[in-house]
Amino acid sequence: MTIKVGVIGVGSIAEIAHLPNYQKNENVSLAAVMDFNEQRARQVANRFGVPAVYTDVDQMFANEQLDAVSICTPNTTHVPLALTAIQHGVDVLLEKPLSTDYIEAQMLVGEVEKAGRICMIGMPHRFRNEARALKHLVDSDALGDVYYVKAKILRRRGTPTGWFTDSSKSGGGSLMDIGVHVLDLAWWMTGMQQPERVSGQLVQGIGKYGTMMTGRWRSADAANQDNSVFDVEDFATAYIRFAGGMVLSLEVSWALNGQQDEAVKVDVYGTKGGLSIDPLCFYGEQNRLFTEGKIDIVPNDFYADEINHFVDCVKNRETPLIPALQGAQVVQILSAINRSSEMRQEIDVRDMETVTP
Repeated sequence: MTIKVGVIGVGSIAEIAHLPNYQKNENVSLAAVMDFNEQRARQVANRFGVPAVYTDVDQMFANEQLDAVSICTPNTTHVPLALTAIQHGVDVLLEKPLSTDYIEAQMLVGEVEKAGRICMIGMPHRFRNEARALKHLVDSDALGDVYYVKAKILRRRGTPTGWFTDSSKSGGGSLMDIGVHVLDLAWWMTGMQQPERVSGQLVQGIGKYGTMMTGRWRSADAANQDNSVFDVEDFATAYIRFAGGMVLSLEVSWALNGQQDEAVKVDVYGTKGGLSIDPLCFYGEQNRLFTEGKIDIVPNDFYADEINHFVDCVKNRETPLIPALQGAQVVQILSAINRSSEMRQEIDVRDMETVTP
């Protein structure tokens, strides 16, 4: 069975992760791309041998008999596009975050379940062999009761260009862009416990810097290289309490006057042992001696594994590793962090069910 796939939005993540890995998958036929920038869409289509190019999503669904789509567009467009795909009987791989609004996220979950479609959220770090190894240790009770988790990703000068700094398109800054990765990874590795209370703080500390001789992420799309609007945070921190007693400390930055620590860092502390993803180690006692053990794994192409997993789920009608419900639960936590920062106080996450972020 060959899966006919379309890609909506042909920006950097589509070029880096989605299109090349669909192209390599023998069970996939890349049928169409859609983007409002027609010139860019045609260039990308030519590069990956995609036969059809569209600038209108409804036209694409009307003309193409697609089985699945990847949605790689600005954050605030995710749910409307996913709903359109689902209404046409098409399965969806939706780039993170699922939404910038928790109520909207819940609505998508309901529509996915009602239609019986597959909707997977793009959280590629879950597919890293390092993360899978550490989750195996947590699940096998090697750590005992986990009571504290530290999760962070800190750039000191790495603010992206384009729509990422425009809240009307991104829904937020560093937290929505890169913070969602490390938050989801830490939450998933430690058993996806139910959050209860959150204290968060969002800050635009550095803003539109003009630092000399530093690199920054720039979109390959010339139309998405302007930082004229900058109304989001470049630093976020949160303290999250979970129902089981675990707490999680989160730190995220695009720009910070401090040490560069751009790798995804997760440290987990339990009553019998602890672990870290960078460096990849297990900590604990053996015969009453404290030990530090290196974990040996073979690195993998986790973007390829993510795409291949989605294709297998579509083909075999299986629940994906990151279903829409889990994506919505992450949005709930993100929304709670934002609301806590706005209110300047700790909030009860369970109240988010009736509040639009």
